[in-house]
Amino acid sequence: MQTAEYNHNDFSRTAEADKALLVRFFYKNVQNKMESAAQGRPVFKEKIYIEIRIAGQRDIQACRPATHNDKQRFAPHFEAFEKRVEPPTEGMPLIEWPKITRSQAEELAFMNVKTVEQLAGMNDSNISTFMGGYTLRDNAKQWLETNSTAEADREKEELRAQVAELREAVKSLQTQHVPEVPERVNLPEEGAAIPVPPAPGGVPRRSRKPATN
Repeated sequence: MQTAEYNHNDFSRTAEADKALLVRFFYKNVQNKMESAAQGRPVFKEKIYIEIRIAGQRDIQACRPATHNDKQRFAPHFEAFEKRVEPPTEGMPLIEWPKITRSQAEELAFMNVKTVEQLAGMNDSNISTFMGGYTLRDNAKQWLETNSTAEADREKEELRAQVAELREAVKSLQTQHVPEVPERVNLPEEGAAIPVPPAPGGVPRRSRKPATN
């Protein structure tokens, strides 16, 4: 099939909508008209292209030279392209989803639908070509909504637990024993007479008489 070049500005730029897209980066030889005219022969240059497909549509696709924004928007896919590995599939794989049979998952994969998110995002014209597609799509939407709610509840519980731990830590610090500061001893002022304590046992000191010849 000959690949046509389209502008994909009609695609939503939200992260959730991107999960329903099939993205692939690849090299394509493009003729350099200026170099070809200068050298009098066809001169080609290898460029990086991006191909974006909508889940459920095999023949309609967007294909054009990749821009810097494309590489940032689909960073995991571009990283996979640079490492020459399969591009990642974001979301819950249909083959792992318990609400679908293996044969149904394989048939949907033939239609470029490989995740629950992609199945939930299929439009009526595409889902109508698949037997039982409407029911599967409704199940996918319900499953995503349920799991999103459960995930949000989990995050709230974790946040409550963290706040409770912080409160206990603050309370523990406030109730810790603070060491007493010793009472300050007032020292005599400079030049004042320092009192002499009495001799041990309370025996008064005898005065020494002068020696007589």
